[in-house]
Amino acid sequence: MITVDLPSSEALEAASFAFTFALVGVGAVIVTSAIAAATWARSLNAWALGGVSFVLSQTAQIVTLFLFGPLLSAFTSAPLQEASRAIILSTAARGVRDDRSSAAFGFGHGAIDLLTSSLIPTLSAVIILGGIRDGSIFVGLDADVTEKVNAVGVFLASQTLLSGALLVAQGALMLGLHALLTALVLRAVVRGGGARAIGRGLLLPVAVHTPVAVVRTLFPTSTMPVLLVAVLVAVLAYRRGQGPTEELPASQ
Repeated sequence: MITVDLPSSEALEAASFAFTFALVGVGAVIVTSAIAAATWARSLNAWALGGVSFVLSQTAQIVTLFLFGPLLSAFTSAPLQEASRAIILSTAARGVRDDRSSAAFGFGHGAIDLLTSSLIPTLSAVIILGGIRDGSIFVGLDADVTEKVNAVGVFLASQTLLSGALLVAQGALMLGLHALLTALVLRAVVRGGGARAIGRGLLLPVAVHTPVAVVRTLFPTSTMPVLLVAVLVAVLAYRRGQGPTEELPASQ
């Protein structure tokens, strides 16, 4: 019989509660983003197109991950996301040209981001902790796999309710950042001037987004302070250039 030194049942129960809290919280943030988009923009089209832009960027991200590995892939995440935002805003999302629809687009982009980066992993953690608590996850495993599962359990059991609350807060901030980045990208798109001019316009949102994407991928526990700074910079950049997109018709 394979034996493992599991965390205490109290630690596993506390961690399971923390991840369940995070799961519900992140899910509520995603649902709220859709409700807010439908209320402000009076349609979920912009929200859905924002989700499409994230999926497009992640499709390209998979290719870079395969070709260059996780380290370089982390640095390509932001450029790919901002480029995909610009592509969708220039084509399928030509109706997104005001602040409300732009925010809805950003919320949609951020919601699918949270779905893949936070909601699904958190759900997996809840399931794994449940399997560890009742022992079902170890059934049929050999010694090597059992040891790895136990190591995962030890890590998950170290997480607290504060960790879950920070994950929810981080998700809400990410939605705000994506809304602000969308507004900055939209300005570059509506100003036009060709691919080069739009590319130059993407330099600012890429510069704001890159530190968050890199730290979030490589040093996830350090994400919050970097994210707070990025949101502040994005707010200042948005306020500095506020106005130009409102003067352009939706058909442009």
